[in-house]
Amino acid sequence: MLHFNTTYTFTLTWKVVNDTIPLKATIFDKITEEKMLKKVKINSNRIVSAILILIMIFSFLLMIINNKRVLADSYRYTYDGNNIDTNKYPGYKDKLDNIKKAHPNWTIKIMETGLDWNQVIIAEKSFVSSNSPYSLIQGKYGAWICSECGMKGYDNGSWYHASEAAIKYYMDPRNWLDPNSSSILQFMQVGESVNASDEEIYSAIKGSFLDRDGKGMENAAAINRASRDNKANQFYVVARILQEQGTNGGGTWRMKDGDTYYYNLFNIGATGSGSSNIIANALATAKRNGWDSVEKSISGGIKTLFSDYINQKQDIIYLNKFDVESYKGLYHQYMQNIEAPKNESAIMYGKIKDTGILNQALTLVIPVFYNMPSVISASPATLAETGPVNIRVKSGHSDINVREARNTSSKIVTTIKDSNVIVLSVERYGDGWHKIVLENGTVGYVLFNASYFEQINDITNCQEKVICTGSDVSLRAGPGTSHTSLTTMAYGQEMTRIDNSGRYNIDGKIWDRVKLSDGRQGFIAREYLKLTSEVDNVFTVRAEGGLFLRTAPTGNNIRLLPDGSSVTRIEIGTELIAAANGTKYYWDKVTTPDGAVGYVARAYLRDKNGNVPSGKQENPSGNDNPTTEINVKKDDSKKMIYAEPNVNENILKSKFENNITITKKDGSKIEGGVIGTGYKVTIGNDTFTISKLGDANGDGNISITDSYIVKLVMNGKYSLEDEAYNNAADVNGDGKISITDSYIIKLRMNGNTKLEVK
Repeated sequence: MLHFNTTYTFTLTWKVVNDTIPLKATIFDKITEEKMLKKVKINSNRIVSAILILIMIFSFLLMIINNKRVLADSYRYTYDGNNIDTNKYPGYKDKLDNIKKAHPNWTIKIMETGLDWNQVIIAEKSFVSSNSPYSLIQGKYGAWICSECGMKGYDNGSWYHASEAAIKYYMDPRNWLDPNSSSILQFMQVGESVNASDEEIYSAIKGSFLDRDGKGMENAAAINRASRDNKANQFYVVARILQEQGTNGGGTWRMKDGDTYYYNLFNIGATGSGSSNIIANALATAKRNGWDSVEKSISGGIKTLFSDYINQKQDIIYLNKFDVESYKGLYHQYMQNIEAPKNESAIMYGKIKDTGILNQALTLVIPVFYNMPSVISASPATLAETGPVNIRVKSGHSDINVREARNTSSKIVTTIKDSNVIVLSVERYGDGWHKIVLENGTVGYVLFNASYFEQINDITNCQEKVICTGSDVSLRAGPGTSHTSLTTMAYGQEMTRIDNSGRYNIDGKIWDRVKLSDGRQGFIAREYLKLTSEVDNVFTVRAEGGLFLRTAPTGNNIRLLPDGSSVTRIEIGTELIAAANGTKYYWDKVTTPDGAVGYVARAYLRDKNGNVPSGKQENPSGNDNPTTEINVKKDDSKKMIYAEPNVNENILKSKFENNITITKKDGSKIEGGVIGTGYKVTIGNDTFTISKLGDANGDGNISITDSYIVKLVMNGKYSLEDEAYNNAADVNGDGKISITDSYIIKLRMNGNTKLEVK
């Protein structure tokens, strides 16, 4: 079957003299610039016919090749028992072999994420927004909880920011590959329905809220029918509903509005602060979608899951939470609960283990990462709370024993004389014992008793911005190489040094105490630290709305860096590479203060003097000649400034001798960001309106949206605001808005033409 809601991309090659010109095209309407320019001379019917023929040929080929939904599998391959690099991906092979032996009908696919394990953990520990972490946990304490956030509640107040150790534990696939454990089903592909009867589905929901009021078989049939219609695994659907609603049903599964009940079994759009706000948003989503029955809610929820997740290659429960699939972008997750993949797969396993479905030809997708530790990530339940805090013997007490091990019968290694002795606690156990370090390097254990011990404020003596000058440098819980490594620091990562007293001279190194951007503290050998003020590769992001950190030049988004944030450049880009909007940039490799590594366009970085960093001269024109003129035309009579797509604030200032103020339509000033149609430029006492070629919607970018707006305008379905927008849409300057303008904008997006102000 041909799915007309899918855009397929193919490549044609045209020979022109001795050059080969690749033309990427979709089944809709991409053509070469040469054809577009000749379009006014060619009968439109012939073009339409030619395009239809291409569509028919390509569609026929697609149906021959594969009659299923097409997803790129560039990182996935079937495991045959030998084709995994055990040096690169330790700890997997034996587990995969056990799965093959226990379930010979199963297919195992290795998913090479291409991602660094440490970078992934950094991302999963970060925040979706300023008040919402990517990873939450409920009902756990101690080492399960992020020590910086502590017991700060999120969502409905009962969820806490998960610790790095907890994220590693749940995210390490090797913890969940027991072939006879329910947790293995978090790796099962869920994009196909299974051969299950309504009775088998009923057995899966029996006793739950879906089995009330004699509706059990009716709801089971609805689940089975909606799952089959949408090609979803029925037991995955049941598990997702029970994971979201619980056995007894939550506040969002059925909601009354007037005389009508609405259903939101998957909690689509159920976000907010507090239960009432969450339920209100869930109801609004259900009403908007017309989910006034269980079946409509199930069908609509499945469609949302597929369009937003499963069809984005997040086709296993693990990837619904931990989106490490680069297809369509990273870290786009369905849920924040880090225990959800394990819990949901347990629900699914319990519902199907007696049906015989586990013996069917199921497919598992197992993610692997670069630089994974050879030791599988341990459960935080077995770990101590680690990290430096200071404790002190209370006044009036003295000669407290420091022992060799965590028991009162072990050898006494020294005593703490009195309250004047600085005591650094680096590990704290549930039984009350602390691992401590004294200034002379002595390490031992003390039993923390509140009658003679107290915790005090951190002992610090400075607040210095420093960067890490080594790669994969350990941040340790205490001063010395014997102490637990809390995390590894990336080259160029910025942090704050809070103790440079040199009080800890251990293992032949001076150890300084530092604080990371997320609040964590630890010790790093001074030889790996350098004052930020003494280096010239730390820059500030200047981009209104933020700047994306990418996996590669023009690659997938890792995260959005806020305007004003700091990065350290670790590699200087030397090649102009076009972004999605056609603008060419030099792409520099940078490290963020929390250790994320990626690429940014240099044009949006500023040094201490407010200038674009040196290197090969940044030239936003897209031409490798730094002296290429970017045209800006000021019309004093119309109070209009006509600008080419690559014009930015710096270029306008250079044109008008810095004596300008630029504001958006709402009157707010911009600094270093993109400039769009409709923006105002004040020069002296005069105010001008920007008309930026190709930017028909005024967002500052040249995109498919602008091309679509042009089509709407020419068909009489949309009106542009004023002359500035009309001029921006009329990119060929013929005085009218036509299909030709739409095509030229598309060509500009792909870097195949240039828009020029005449």
